[in-house]
Amino acid sequence: MELIQSLQPWHWFVLSLLLFGIEIFATAGFFIGIAAAALVMSVVLLIVPTIAWGWQLAVFGVLSVVLTLAYSYFFRGVNQRTDNPLLNNRAAQLVGTRLTLQEDIAEKGAVVIGDTRWQAQCAGRLARGTEVEVTAVQGMTLQIEAVS
Repeated sequence: MELIQSLQPWHWFVLSLLLFGIEIFATAGFFIGIAAAALVMSVVLLIVPTIAWGWQLAVFGVLSVVLTLAYSYFFRGVNQRTDNPLLNNRAAQLVGTRLTLQEDIAEKGAVVIGDTRWQAQCAGRLARGTEVEVTAVQGMTLQIEAVS
């Protein structure tokens, strides 16, 4: 209790360093706002050293929420931007792939692409040996059409 009642700027600075360190390993962006709030509290306490510990904790709490939400709002697009949006969507990567059917398909069936067997749907009936193209994906089911 004595430590809380005698919070100094360096306490907040060390807390901010610890939180930034945790963020290095967590990489979720959650601790950045809280660490920034601790850093701001360190600077505020250097400027106004007579702030009571209760107010310090209250301001830190409010700043933590505000800065975490601000980080989330301003950097969400940056964090989700990618040069390969289909990286983890293997089925969507197959759109445009051409293959020869190994078995007859009557509206629903399966096709083999590489070493994987995929569920497939088509309009009507397609005979074995027909060259088809993957035109779309619904979940993990490939939509195929005969190549003319």
